[in-house]
Amino acid sequence: MQRLVHSVPQLFFRFISYCPLSWYPQHYSGKQTKGNGRTDLRMRPLRDRDPEIYHLITLRTVEARLWITPCRRVRRLIGGVVARYQEIFGIIIFAGEFLGNHYHLLIKAPNGNADEFCENINREIAKRLNKLHGREGKFWSRRYDDQQVLSYDDLLEAFLYITTNATRHGLIEDPALWPGLNSYRQSVTGEAEVYSFERYIPGKGTVISTHTLTISPLPQHQNLSSKKRLRIIRRLLIERTKALIAGRKGKFANISHLRRQVPGARPKSVSRSPRPPCYTFDSALRLQFRKLRLHRRKLYDEASIRYRLGQRNVMFPEYTFKPPTHRLPRSKPFTPLKPTDLFAAA
Repeated sequence: MQRLVHSVPQLFFRFISYCPLSWYPQHYSGKQTKGNGRTDLRMRPLRDRDPEIYHLITLRTVEARLWITPCRRVRRLIGGVVARYQEIFGIIIFAGEFLGNHYHLLIKAPNGNADEFCENINREIAKRLNKLHGREGKFWSRRYDDQQVLSYDDLLEAFLYITTNATRHGLIEDPALWPGLNSYRQSVTGEAEVYSFERYIPGKGTVISTHTLTISPLPQHQNLSSKKRLRIIRRLLIERTKALIAGRKGKFANISHLRRQVPGARPKSVSRSPRPPCYTFDSALRLQFRKLRLHRRKLYDEASIRYRLGQRNVMFPEYTFKPPTHRLPRSKPFTPLKPTDLFAAA
């Protein structure tokens, strides 16, 4: 199995505004989850700008409400946003699917700007769907999850997972018929799709531009002929779809039910689980990634303290973002004020 693990893995990042004390190495526990299985809120994913890694991007709407309605209008709207910023930032997309309340994208950013791509598509999708549904306020539940895919086998598994995700959730039996935006058809035909992007420019009014949404072949298939590659992809997708159908025993929604879906409705049940910082089914790769991630985290913590204290020439781990400097590190653990402290201060 060919590995995609690099010397600079993706680690966890902790914002000082949430827990300033956690910036201190002596208070760093290295724990990934709490006893209840939930991710420790003190540790937030550190965005990795390494241009060689593969990203599995996931994001859910606020309260998992069904704002991404699977219809032609929403599909064209989201397709225009993704295609425009794919062209602007030079993003390679291998698979993608937008369901009613979340989406997955499997990408690579050769320019090291996956964060800018996600920032822009999330902003535009939220703004445009809010306008479409006549609402205001928060659209996404939190910042997006970015998992590093560690091997070519994992890359293929992520591709199959995303492309057949609608079938996995029991929304439709044939993933090729999903009315929302997905990459199934492009993956089995090799044809790109063109979408339009509408924006308002002061002095010019409404401007409409066209952009091509391109789904690239997986790196392990790039040296194959187009005919052979598409044949392999079709076979793999058919096999995965048959396995999912057998597992659900024919229990699927239908197109008419999807079209009657009320925008903003809350699903009866939502599956939630801690999302690890990497995507792999190889326990050895996962262990190696975890060790490197924790070591890099400690180096980042130490550099962060010195940087925020004024040492601007401090060296950070490669492909990481420097922390904000609007707050200084605490010199001692945080303790809440007592009523006696308030009276003493007065």
